[in-house]
Order: sequence, then C-alpha cells, then structure tokens
Amino acid sequence: MAEDTTARRPKLWISLIAIIILLIFLYFYKPFEIYLVAHIPQIHFSNVVFWFASLVGIIGYVISHWQSFRNQFGREGGASSVEVLVFDSLQVAILVAVIFCAGGTLQAVAMLGEHLVNRGTIIGGEFGGHLLAIIVMVILAILFYLLHHVVRAFRDGWTTRRAPPQRGALSD
Repeated sequence: MAEDTTARRPKLWISLIAIIILLIFLYFYKPFEIYLVAHIPQIHFSNVVFWFASLVGIIGYVISHWQSFRNQFGREGGASSVEVLVFDSLQVAILVAVIFCAGGTLQAVAMLGEHLVNRGTIIGGEFGGHLLAIIVMVILAILFYLLHHVVRAFRDGWTTRRAPPQRGALSD
C-alpha cells in the first residue's frame, strides 16, 4: 500500500505544474483575453492578480473544508466533530480573507506601479488613493491574521498565564 501512495504524488505534482503552465499560457494568449473580455462582464486583465487570488482562495477553501469534513465525520462521535468542523471552517475562511487581502494588496501595488510608469502625478489624488488602498489592505490582512490566531486559541482552549511565584517574599 505504501507504494500506491508514492506513485500518486508525482502524478499530482505533474498535473499541478501542467495547470500552472496552462494558466501562464492563457494569460499571454491574446485571443483568450479577447474572449474573456467579450463574454464575461466586468472582467479586465488589469485586475487579473486579484482574480487569481480569488480563485486560489475559493479553491483552497473548498479543498480544506472537504478534507476537514472527511476527517471529522470519519471518526466516532459526531457531536465533538461538528464543533471541530465549525472551528476549522472558520479558521480557513479567515485565512481565505487573508489571501483576498493579499491579492488586493498586490493588485493595488500593480495599479500604483502602472500609475507611476505612465508618468502620473506623484503628489495628487490618484497617487494618494492607490497608496491608501495599499495601506488599508495591509492593515486588513494583519487584522484577519490576528483574528485567525484568536480563533485558533479559542479552539485549542484559552490558557491564561500566571505570574511566576516570588520566592524572596515567601522565604523571609
């Protein structure tokens, strides 16, 4: 049985690499861009970074939720499994929010770079808007990351730290 699992792993990596190569090819293939822009409203290749981050976040959430569901309900005792499943889903949803914020940050940086490359005004409303978007997205990503750790602490059990005993006061 150990040989079967090792035989599957290279096939998985090869298929993932093939999908990545296909996505890179489609990104630079002009007829594909024309097809997408013509048939899907409100999609532009100027915001492709955010669309890619959204796709990664959604696929990651689905895979993680499916694995958590399979692990928790495969065990005995359904009541405790539901609680763990809820906390796992909440943690993954918060991490997906971090991925969305990271994608939004990268997109805002790309938009700021495009603004500067096109010789836009350095001190102006558009530059400030792009810079503010980057700052807000970074702050949101940090807040979601901290929220992830708070949810993890609630799931694992919140333990308070006690002050160490002071030996000098007791021995006198």
